Parts: sequence; C-alpha cells; structure tokens
Amino acid sequence: MRPGDVMTVLSKRPAAIRVVLPFVFRHWLKQPGRTLIVAGGLLGATIADLFMPVFSGHLVDALTRGPSDPDARHAALVALGGIVALGAASMVLRLTGLQAIVPFTLKIMSEVAEGAFMRVQRFSTDWHANSFAGSTVRKVTRGMWALDLLNDTILMALAPSLLVLIGSMILLGVHWASLGAVIALGALVYVTMTVLFSTRYIAPAARVSNAWDTKVGGTLADALTCNAVVKSFGAEAREDARLGRVISRWRVRVRRTWLRYNYTNLAQLAVLLALRASVIGGSVLLWMSGHASPGDVTYVLTSYYVIHAYLRDVGMHINNLQRSVNDMEELVAIHDEPRSRAARLCSTASHSTMAAIARRCTTVCRQRSAPANGSASSAAPARARPPSSSWCSGSTTSRMVAS
Repeated sequence: MRPGDVMTVLSKRPAAIRVVLPFVFRHWLKQPGRTLIVAGGLLGATIADLFMPVFSGHLVDALTRGPSDPDARHAALVALGGIVALGAASMVLRLTGLQAIVPFTLKIMSEVAEGAFMRVQRFSTDWHANSFAGSTVRKVTRGMWALDLLNDTILMALAPSLLVLIGSMILLGVHWASLGAVIALGALVYVTMTVLFSTRYIAPAARVSNAWDTKVGGTLADALTCNAVVKSFGAEAREDARLGRVISRWRVRVRRTWLRYNYTNLAQLAVLLALRASVIGGSVLLWMSGHASPGDVTYVLTSYYVIHAYLRDVGMHINNLQRSVNDMEELVAIHDEPRSRAARLCSTASHSTMAAIARRCTTVCRQRSAPANGSASSAAPARARPPSSSWCSGSTTSRMVAS
C-alpha cells in the first residue's frame, strides 16, 4: 500500500477522538469506585495547590508590617500554618490518587488486551488471510500502552490543569476583575489554539505515521516468522530490501509528524510570553496606582507562575492525549470489527477439525519450502522464485481453511 493509499483509507474513518474516548469511558464506568477515588484524590490535591498563593500573599503582607506588631506576628504564623497544612493535604491526596490509579489502569489494560485477542481469534478466515500477524500484534500492544498514557493524561494532568485555570481565574477575578479577564482571555486563546493544532494539524500526520509504524512491525515479524522458508531459497537480500523500503517511507512520515509537534510548541510558547507580559505588567500598574500592596503583587505573581506551569503543561497534555488517541485507534477498531457468521461457526469447531487443519497447514508449508526440482539438495534452483515472507506470515492456517 502506498502512502497516498494509507491517507485515503484513514480519511474515511471517523475522528479518532470521537471513537476512542467513549471506548475508554465505558471501561471507566466498570470501576466507578476507583474512578471516584482517583479523580477525588488528584483534584483535591490540585485545589490545595490552588490556594497556596493566597497564604503566600498574606505572609508577605504580615512581614512588611514588621516584627514589632503582635497582629503581624500572628498573621504570619497563621499564613505559615496554612501553607504547611495545604502542602500536607496535597501530598496525602495525591498519594491516594496515585495508589488507586495503578490497579485501575492495569485492570483496563488487561481487559482491553484479552478482549482484542478474543475477537481476533474469532474473526473470519478471510480477515486473517489478508492481515499480517505482526501488524496485528503491534496494534494491540501499542494500544495497550497508549491506554496507560491516556488515563494518566486525563486523570493526573489534564483535569487538574483545567481546574487550576478555572479556579485561578475566579480567585483573581474576585480581587481584580481586569487581571481575571486577561488570564481568562489568554487561557482561552492558548487552549483553543492548542486543540486546533492537535486535531487539525498534528492528528492527520500522526495517523499516517502510525499506519507505517504498524507496517514496519508487521514486516519485521512476518520475515522472522518465515525465516526458514526465506533461508531455503536464499532470499535474505530480498527481505532486507523490502524492509528498507518500508522503513524509508516510515521515516519520512514520522519526521513530518515530529516537526509539526515542534512548530506547535513554538506557537504555544509565543502565546505564553504575551500572557506573562500582560499579567505581570498589569500587577505592576495596580501597585503603581496604589490599588495593590506588595502582598497582593506577590499573590498575583505566585498565582501566575502556577497558571503558567499548568498552561504550559496543558499544551503537552493535549498533545499526549492526541498521540495516545491515535495510538489506540487501531486497537479500538479491532474491538469494533464485526464478526461474520463463518467466524462464529469457526469458534465452535471441534478440536479434531482444528487439528486436521493444522496438519494440513504443516504439510503444505513443508512442500512450499522443499526444493522445486525434488532433489535432496537444500540449495534453491536458479529459476525458482523464492516466496515472500508474507505468504506464511501468521495466516497460513487461514489460507488452508480457505482452500
């Protein structure tokens, strides 16, 4: 299949995120208790981080009043206690969420892998005859680990980041509406731009590069599976050349995808720089006009750096979400693949029938790998065409059934 053909086939599929996310959420609903524990622990820790700048500002205001003022000393101790208490609460809640997400994710990964294997075994003979075993293995294993990344991205990163952005905008907006509006506008522009870049600019390239990554895995696995046949005909050089052609096309597609990630990152940094100048400049203007104390400026600066870190990470999280969705797309397609009536009948076949098919498969493979002139020599005839490794690539049994 040519790269253009790959793009044509993939363009007919629905958007990957509309297929993958409902698939993942359905598995989340099978573990409602663990889902609530993970989300509650990680979001609770984020809320504790969100209020840390408030106590930092109160501490600076208390320190500026001098140590001779009893009220200032009391306010400083209260602010210090609040900072320590919030830090301890954040630590405990985060540990609770992280401990719960381990069995949560492993259970889903196990169910997805077992379900994919069960369905692949029961697909029709024609499906197996026209599919590379190595490519199928690559789709399943890549999708499993992409599920791990997707769970971590949504529960541990993206949801807390959005909570910090919304909470910071509200807290700053209560004190200074202008700064809250600036942060809201900057966050909206940044997130919208990141989503558009990820779904419209990066995703199409990532789909094609993933298709070629699957083809590389399939080519490698199929050549190694049929190594005995390849050796009997002395076709190692031809298999080397075939893999070289596939890797060459894979390299071009992956390079394009990686460069698009770099260009997107540059645009994100430019927006963050403009937002930084607006927020810090606004807080300085408020101080110069007498509407903000040093503690207020400290609160704004601390809040901004928290927002900046989360905003910068939001771009990375959205990119990771898009990458994991693209990596899971083919695994979800396996789960959504309809089973034919023949496949359902085949799944109920007796052991004796399958044993007969296996014996027939072994006999034909030996005939194919024997020298064409019937002599005892193991050298291939000069005019014999060596079979491609894809002939026996995990689908030999399927071909025997079909014949």
